[in-house]
Amino acid sequence: MIQPSETQVRESRPPLSDRSILTLLALISATGPVALNIYLPALPSVQQEFAASVPDVQWSLSLALIAYASGLLLCGPLSDRFGRRPVLLGGIVVFLVGVVMCLVAASLQWLVAGRCVQAIGTAAGLIVSRAIVADLYPREKMAGMIASLTMVMVIGPTVAPSIGGWLVVQFGWRSLFVFLLGVGAAILWATWRYLPETRGEQTHPAGPRDQWRAARALLRRPLFAGFTLQGAVIYAVFLVFISIAPYVMVTGLGRPPTEYGTYYLLVAFGYFMGNWVVTRFGVRLGSLSLMNQGVAIATVSTLIALTLHQLGLVHPVWIFVPMGILAFGQGMALPNVNASAVSLAPQNAGLASSIVGFTQQIVGAVCVQWIGTYPVDTPLPMLIFCAVASIFALVVLRTFMQRR
Repeated sequence: MIQPSETQVRESRPPLSDRSILTLLALISATGPVALNIYLPALPSVQQEFAASVPDVQWSLSLALIAYASGLLLCGPLSDRFGRRPVLLGGIVVFLVGVVMCLVAASLQWLVAGRCVQAIGTAAGLIVSRAIVADLYPREKMAGMIASLTMVMVIGPTVAPSIGGWLVVQFGWRSLFVFLLGVGAAILWATWRYLPETRGEQTHPAGPRDQWRAARALLRRPLFAGFTLQGAVIYAVFLVFISIAPYVMVTGLGRPPTEYGTYYLLVAFGYFMGNWVVTRFGVRLGSLSLMNQGVAIATVSTLIALTLHQLGLVHPVWIFVPMGILAFGQGMALPNVNASAVSLAPQNAGLASSIVGFTQQIVGAVCVQWIGTYPVDTPLPMLIFCAVASIFALVVLRTFMQRR
């Protein structure tokens, strides 16, 4: 049981157990992935309503990712300086403003703007939640706790594409934002009512110059830079797949939006099981071993998917089953990569988490926009990217382990 701090007592907020804290943090962290995944089945409908090209509609993803990255870079230092709780509450409010902008959007440009505001708000959830885990748990338990956090929060993003596809078919793509408005309001209330402040008291909170010096010091550390690069490559593979696959399903394979949500369950289940392996065997096997095995599994699975396509097997099963295996490998690797990076800066956990998250989102946004310029009536460009990037991630990891 987490003991109530002086801040909790002063604010008369009920103390929560470890499990309750993780559940609440999972709900907060899941807001961003849910907002992304529930929107993916709507991409072809948005393209049709605004009579736009695929690259134009992709800006509603890639610019939102850049905005999300900017929020990640900002929220961590703010939470180190002003506390975890106020930054989280402010982020949820900004998210709700962005949802309303998307709901009433009269043009694609307005929709893109709303998606960016929404993304900035959700950035606080992921970064500050990781910082709270760093506040509460020692280094050797962080990877397991982050994996546990991910296992709980993955439920929302898992069902989100199915819900999104159903809402688009039944009520149109704007109904997605009505749904997000209700979910966001409920999370705002729960956070305000139950979340305690976990950041320790600081006699002299770090200012912008102190944060900048700390960031430069972190980026000069080979270990931190290596973990950050590794996480960015792994995440880019996942992001490119989930952003391009809806177009491939509808345009290339002639499938309805609801079917993408169904097949996406294989990917989500794979990632969930990879996280489960971390929570079950992480301490015994070690973080570097799990990273190595996870990236190797992801690499082999992308090569299998590419080979099956070249053999003429183009049914969604032959795409999503290998991608589910890839997600399993990523679920083993990514929590350890993130935890290893953040644990290198115990006094600036929010800042370290921001740098890691910012790098992942920027690299992912560039890759999403780039691959979106290729034809989407075939999965080949998407699969080639996933295979090449996974091989690169494996080479980076092996080189990094040797030098370490």
